[in-house]
Amino acid sequence: MRIIDYLEAKYGVGNATTMLSCEARVFGIRGKLQKGWLSRIGSVEITPDMANKLKAELARSSAVSAVTGIQILNSAWIELKSKPAANSRDFLQSKAWKRLRLIALNAHGRKCQCCGAGPENGAVLNVDHIKPRSLFPLLALSLGNLQVLCSDCNEGKGNWDMTDCRKAY
Repeated sequence: MRIIDYLEAKYGVGNATTMLSCEARVFGIRGKLQKGWLSRIGSVEITPDMANKLKAELARSSAVSAVTGIQILNSAWIELKSKPAANSRDFLQSKAWKRLRLIALNAHGRKCQCCGAGPENGAVLNVDHIKPRSLFPLLALSLGNLQVLCSDCNEGKGNWDMTDCRKAY
């Protein structure tokens, strides 16, 4: 389930214009909703970790719509729990990751965003989490947290470095 699917189910509209502040925090939005917020985060997949955190936040909320949010998450739980946790060994073999990986390759182009190498140069391409899954599990299935790197640049970067190379090439 993507964030946009959750919001559409909760608010019953085709293009959500609002959300509770606790939902915004869980989805990584700080402060007021800025223009284009839905296009930036709408396609992010809700992970089991994110769903559990969201349910806990909604349970503490006094908003009437919080109950609806919990019901939606509970009814989608079978789908959500089938996605491996960001730090699990199965994450990189999951359908959700493979689908998002292909979207990232198509969106960012099939060349290294750090050095410009591509398959035509013999480079093997990887899709890298800018902010590592181990430290930022809620961003594991966020297109905005991905970049395309060749295997050499990806190994050099490691999971301790949060360099964003997307603007290099």
